[in-house]
Amino acid sequence: MANYIKSECYRAIHTKWVYGITALLAGLTILFNVVIWLLTAFDPEFRYGTSSYSFSNLVAEPMAYCIVAFLIAAILYEGERRNGTRKNSISNGISRTSLFLGKCFVSLAVSLAILIPVMAAYIGSGLLLLPQKGPVTVQDMLLEIPAVSLVAVSSLVLGILMLEIFERTVVGILAWYVIMFGIPKVLYLLSFKLAFLYPVALWMPANFFNNFSSPYMAVRMGECSVIWDTVPGMARCLAAGGAGVLLFGVCGVCILRKRDA
Repeated sequence: MANYIKSECYRAIHTKWVYGITALLAGLTILFNVVIWLLTAFDPEFRYGTSSYSFSNLVAEPMAYCIVAFLIAAILYEGERRNGTRKNSISNGISRTSLFLGKCFVSLAVSLAILIPVMAAYIGSGLLLLPQKGPVTVQDMLLEIPAVSLVAVSSLVLGILMLEIFERTVVGILAWYVIMFGIPKVLYLLSFKLAFLYPVALWMPANFFNNFSSPYMAVRMGECSVIWDTVPGMARCLAAGGAGVLLFGVCGVCILRKRDA
């Protein structure tokens, strides 16, 4: 598996889209802040011309990290069946389990490599161009990263598993979406009628990170209350994310071992 990871890391380093998506995401964040700065320059009364408003767009949507992590994994590996890479790896004696774990490791490494410059561009341009006013601060942005880290990793692991299980990429994407967002939403709605489901629903990241319905999140123009502000809240984020990584990882290993047998 070590050789497979090395070869995949080499492939990722020499793949143009990795640099392209990094430049695209960083450029979009800078452009977003530039647009806000220009609007403020033309209209000093523009109420959204602050770093707080800029940062609030990401602070209010922690699940964006999960979506981007999955998209990176999908772009890396969705074409494996089509170009025969996966088949060649298996024929060379690499087990499906090793492929799964290797893909998780490489996708995580690539995601981190993209995250660092993008966040640096986002925060740096926000601080340079916009006045530091309002409830959402750089600290909220920085603490969001560890809070959502394991949840994003679980999303990545689940995404790779779905792409391994289903032959068609579209079906794998839909399955990932249903598990990450659909099931939590259904449980949350059912909890209105079945009260005992409410605590269960609030252990699911898509629910406790929801800025509109979660009792732990309230990120608005004049308010910033986030779940990771407290020790119990941060612990909930890490525990839920860790449980997701463990659950999806173990399921992946068990399912793929049966296919190898």
